[in-house]
Amino acid sequence: MKTQKLTYISILSVITFSAFAQKGGIGNEEIVITKERNVVLPQANRVYEKIPPVQNPTQDREMKYNFVERKPTGIEEVKFNPNVIPPEGGKKNEVEKFNNYIRLGAGNFGRLFGETFLNTNQEGSLVLGLHALHNSTSKGPVDAENSATRNNLVALNGKYLTPKFAIKADGSWEHRNMFFYGYGGEPSVDFDRENYRQKFNILKFGVGFENITPQPRVDYALKTNIKTIKDNYEADELEWATNFNASFPIIGEKFVALVNADAFMTQRSDLNISGNRNLFRVHPSFKVNLNRFGAEIGYKALSEFDSFNKVERSKGFPTIELTYKMPNVVYFFAGMDGDIIRNTLGSYIEENPFLAPEFNLLNTEKTREFYVGTKGDLGGGFSFNVRGAFGYYKNLYLFNNKNFLEVDDIQNGLAVSKFEVLYDSLKTEYFNISTQLNYSPVEMWRTYLRGEFFNYKTKTYQHAFYRPNFTGKWGNTLVVSEKLVANLDLFFIGSTYAQNLLTQKEYKIKPIWDLNAEFDYLFSKQFTAFVKLNNIIGQKYQRFLYYPNQGLNFLVGINLSF
Repeated sequence: MKTQKLTYISILSVITFSAFAQKGGIGNEEIVITKERNVVLPQANRVYEKIPPVQNPTQDREMKYNFVERKPTGIEEVKFNPNVIPPEGGKKNEVEKFNNYIRLGAGNFGRLFGETFLNTNQEGSLVLGLHALHNSTSKGPVDAENSATRNNLVALNGKYLTPKFAIKADGSWEHRNMFFYGYGGEPSVDFDRENYRQKFNILKFGVGFENITPQPRVDYALKTNIKTIKDNYEADELEWATNFNASFPIIGEKFVALVNADAFMTQRSDLNISGNRNLFRVHPSFKVNLNRFGAEIGYKALSEFDSFNKVERSKGFPTIELTYKMPNVVYFFAGMDGDIIRNTLGSYIEENPFLAPEFNLLNTEKTREFYVGTKGDLGGGFSFNVRGAFGYYKNLYLFNNKNFLEVDDIQNGLAVSKFEVLYDSLKTEYFNISTQLNYSPVEMWRTYLRGEFFNYKTKTYQHAFYRPNFTGKWGNTLVVSEKLVANLDLFFIGSTYAQNLLTQKEYKIKPIWDLNAEFDYLFSKQFTAFVKLNNIIGQKYQRFLYYPNQGLNFLVGINLSF
């Protein structure tokens, strides 16, 4: 299982520094100061994440950052990745670049780690790549092997480039293995671990077609992919997703028509239930660019069908965003938005893999959102993004323990806590402020400070269960020398709540601190040794009640590029 750690900083200066912000209450907005495309993988549960290879530390270390728009996730695991990239992502002007990479390591809790990227020549018209990963522990934080984990991944990708268009295809198979270890009492002699095992098999296949003609009259991109998920308890989800977007210049770049369309068709079965959940969205808009002033006005039209919950409806949301650019590359923006945010079995298990069978599955409606913010590059290595949002959700999802481990349960034997999904069926008012501050004063040091504040006024439940009111991160990259690169990250997440809905007993989960470090020593351009330390503070915090995470854990290994 690809779990990830959840960590944060309670740095009050983040709040006092600016009126920060984020789209969707918990979602983010993408901000790219330099014109680049970055792909950010979905956040998952804590363990060791994929760690790309180390580049030459003397390369261009320009500060970049993203705020990635995402659905309103609850308590999130923050990935700890060093500021390095896989071979295929290197700068084209590098003197030497390697297409292939192998990373091997081992650590405590019986951890074995192996990863490889194998790629053909990146400069050709046809590029093929293979990515394989093994990440396992033979022991965990509770009863050794009863909380072990294993994650295997094999992914193939390819792209064919012509002067006018690009065709991309990818496919992958992933197997995640873990256990429900949130139990009370002591395992008996006839304890069968298989009764508490959870497995996920995930297959993906996608194809994309994109126009890459320089300064095209009409720009467009089409992507379609199929994804299947099966677990160990007869849950099965098949999803077919297609996205099309295009832009049509009317008066050069000053007046442009845009179209973004999505089609999602999903079939789900779980023990005694089965049915279809479909969502179609089209979002036409017009964008005006008058040098310093800009505006985009559009309308989202959506059609939703859900045979499980007898939903068949169409909704529309007007959208508008106004921008103003200062001469010193500082932007101010304000807007209004709304949407229907898809929730699926796949999206839920990325956030919480300990779900009980046959949980209810609904989409979340963002009925209206108003936001303001600013972003920019002030020079001297300092850049920033600040955004504030206010709005309403309907059917905001919350995780809560389905089976609470009360005293009577423990006395009667082994009781395992799994999780159900609850929804605030009435309008949930939310307020969100987020910020990210980047500072890169010298070649050898890059640092950033990120903070997010959340406030939910739920109507159905007393608390927004497992949703924190503040999260933060302080990240640092240090180029100590030509041979040694160090990364130091500190994470924080505020208190969260759970409640026994039968007894009304409330549980408050303590705030979480997590300090992580990684050191990479470059023996040569092709050979590197690394040491990675996670949860240096050694706090056995609980992401979810009754499921403590690992304390101090480490990974030691080598990188080989060729």
